[in-house]
Amino acid sequence: MNSKILLKKYIDSQKKGVILSFIFVALFLASQLTIPFLIGKSIDALGTIENGIFTFSINTNQVIIYLSICIVLAIIGVFADFLFEYKVGIISQEVVKDLRVKVYNKINSVSIETIHNKEVGDLLQLEITDIENIATGIYSVLKQLVQGVLQIFITIILMFVTNWILALGVLVLSPLSIIVSKFVASFSHKYFAKQSKMMSKLNTYSLETINNTELVQSLNYQNEAIKEFTKRDDDLRKTSKVAQFSASWTNPSTRLVNNIIYCLIGIAGIILIIFSPTVSLFNMSIGRLSTFLTYTNQYTKPFNEISSVLAEFETAKYSFNRIADFLNISDDIDDGKDTLDSQIEEIKFEHMSFSYNKDKKLIEDFNCTIKKGMKVAIVGPTGAGKSTLINVLMRFYDPCSGRVLVNGKDYLTIKKEELRKHFSMVLQETWIFKGTIEDNIKYAKDDASSEEVKNAVKESHADSFIYTLPFGLDTQVSSKEGLSEGEKQMLTIARIMMVKNEIVILDEATSNVDTMTEKRINDAFDKLLEGKTSIVIAHRLSTIMKADIILVIKDGQIIEQGNHHDLMNKQGFYYQLFTSQFK
Repeated sequence: MNSKILLKKYIDSQKKGVILSFIFVALFLASQLTIPFLIGKSIDALGTIENGIFTFSINTNQVIIYLSICIVLAIIGVFADFLFEYKVGIISQEVVKDLRVKVYNKINSVSIETIHNKEVGDLLQLEITDIENIATGIYSVLKQLVQGVLQIFITIILMFVTNWILALGVLVLSPLSIIVSKFVASFSHKYFAKQSKMMSKLNTYSLETINNTELVQSLNYQNEAIKEFTKRDDDLRKTSKVAQFSASWTNPSTRLVNNIIYCLIGIAGIILIIFSPTVSLFNMSIGRLSTFLTYTNQYTKPFNEISSVLAEFETAKYSFNRIADFLNISDDIDDGKDTLDSQIEEIKFEHMSFSYNKDKKLIEDFNCTIKKGMKVAIVGPTGAGKSTLINVLMRFYDPCSGRVLVNGKDYLTIKKEELRKHFSMVLQETWIFKGTIEDNIKYAKDDASSEEVKNAVKESHADSFIYTLPFGLDTQVSSKEGLSEGEKQMLTIARIMMVKNEIVILDEATSNVDTMTEKRINDAFDKLLEGKTSIVIAHRLSTIMKADIILVIKDGQIIEQGNHHDLMNKQGFYYQLFTSQFK
């Protein structure tokens, strides 16, 4: 769906609101544009021109009636304009609310690969900055566009009613303003596009620095980080300056053209007044000229106002295109239709190959069978493919070739949701959200009772620190404050203690806890994993000595497999890894 179709879809969804806005703005314009006509009538009621001399012959009743109607119309116009602007504001907020939800849903529905390929700053810009740009753009542009188009249409009619000769003159000259505006807009658009891209990169860099503040300061990298940020910010400033400078020319240039048109029409009107007594076709009076000059100004005003919001329009247009492109990304592919009617008894990798980059091989011809109840450990040097294997098993990525069988069934035919609900994961990265400790634990099972939470806390040994906090389970925490890294890890472990799925994946789950706590957690794991399947990625090999099978991976290949005793006796690569940790 391209951006134009998407925009039409959102306008159609607000059709009733748009129609109501048209009614309010039409009422506002009708009242406001009738006033100059009545003022002109009032001027003509003051007297007449005879032989080039103005003679006062005031028709008091007409003047009072015309001016009284003007006051009533002015009051009606104020209320109609308020209701119009209020309705436009409601429409813009409804549209961006729906867009914001769609962007967030898309972030959660695209594949992990898509998210990994996107910069974090770019995603934040889509969800926050681009949405705000669109909100501003819709309000500004829709207001000026709807009001401007109607004002131009009504004003043209009234100009022809007032004097058709001058009306034709205005229509012939007015395209000059449009041409100038179009030229400036086309020039500035490319700079607004460049500005948005540079802002995305600046957001990404800033976010990375903020998230790694401790590392930046520990390496004394603050000055370099500030220099790099300042450089990027200065580049953005220069591009934004050119974009704003070019867009800023639109309003003054169109105003110049419109003022020239205004002067020419004024001169032509005076000439018509002079020759009006002798040429009845001209039919011009002082009141009519006053009315027509007001209409000329009212006619050109929408062009000026539309050009004045050109910067907002260009920014909103580019942001809307970015969001439309993102929403067009395909959702995570899930062709699986089958379900698992029982627990997973066996996982089998058959000649499975995978790589993130086709030009760089990672896992090649991988074969392995994992039976229910087995404790499988995966070891190997950094970059060997240990975590990648988990990504494939969880179907965050699908194999490039070969297949993975679950209970003898190709796992591509199984629904992802159905497959994943049999797994629990504790990774090196902690998943802590802003909220209470209890909220964080219940994230894995939102309907869990308080008793289940307390049992999970006890089994994970997280009670050793939770109940020392001032508010216990009700203590507010976040990813940045309230807990140490080890305490965060223990909370993530408490989650899987509660859900108790039959397969548990541990990616160095105790890497952030002390030796004493590690022993307690490992004892808890031994109890939790009784009769269950566990897959453990280990860097500290002392933690997997009791594994039923150890897979030693190097360069994506299983080069050794067996239990700890057998592998040590072989004195191969595993033996080298194990002994090196004690040297």
